[in-house]
Amino acid sequence: MPEVQYAEISGATIAYKVYGKGEPLLLCTGYATNMDLWSGDVIDILQQRYQVIVFDYRGMGFSTNADSSFTIECLGEDVNALMTVLNISKAHLMGWSMGGFVAQMFALNHPEKVAKLVLYATNCGDTITMNPSQEIIDILENPASTPLEMLSTLFPDDWMAAHAEPWTFLPEAKEPYNGETIGMQYGAIQQWLSPGGGSAGRLHSLTMPVLLICGKEDKVVPCINSSILADSIPGATIIQVEATGHGMMYQMPQTFGHYVATFLESESN
Repeated sequence: MPEVQYAEISGATIAYKVYGKGEPLLLCTGYATNMDLWSGDVIDILQQRYQVIVFDYRGMGFSTNADSSFTIECLGEDVNALMTVLNISKAHLMGWSMGGFVAQMFALNHPEKVAKLVLYATNCGDTITMNPSQEIIDILENPASTPLEMLSTLFPDDWMAAHAEPWTFLPEAKEPYNGETIGMQYGAIQQWLSPGGGSAGRLHSLTMPVLLICGKEDKVVPCINSSILADSIPGATIIQVEATGHGMMYQMPQTFGHYVATFLESESN
């Protein structure tokens, strides 16, 4: 297990880890999560060929934050600052859920620094995004939601019913939990989803190869959002995986990892 390292950027210290060697691949994690929640099986697949870099957003996990609020675009600029500190001029980028928002903004503002872009279970914001059901929104917004309720948002009902201990499919989170920062992330997401927010009107300008991958039974970011993204991004590849949800990388890590690795390695893109 690689040790945690630290990068000093404007207004924050970013904690990160590096796995493997090869072309750099940065992973932008989801809402309210830390870098230790990436699927270890997926990282094992990707680090065979890539230098996989995971990190905590400002104010999350082992990272610090001096600001009282931030936007998704700000988090994208943090990725740029991290790459600068690590002396990386170009990298592959994968973003999960909210991390997909961050990855999109980075790719739009710094297209010359993105080799290939993977957008996993994410959306383009604005009001054209299809939101989850009210039941799911209530679970995600309620600080009193139980761990099992939170887990139920990641997986299809049939899968949950067939797996008595679904938490065993997730890595053990050992990093600090920062409720105040999660509140700031929530505010940034609401701004992303507001009229005129998000990336919706700019996606046509992306020219790097883009993979859109989602679970067909995603309760948190309905899979149709990847189709909406595909309609806006020229030449994007879309993969919709049957019987999987928002936590596809935990449910089917080998399948997910190989889809991503095949996309990154293909010459035709």
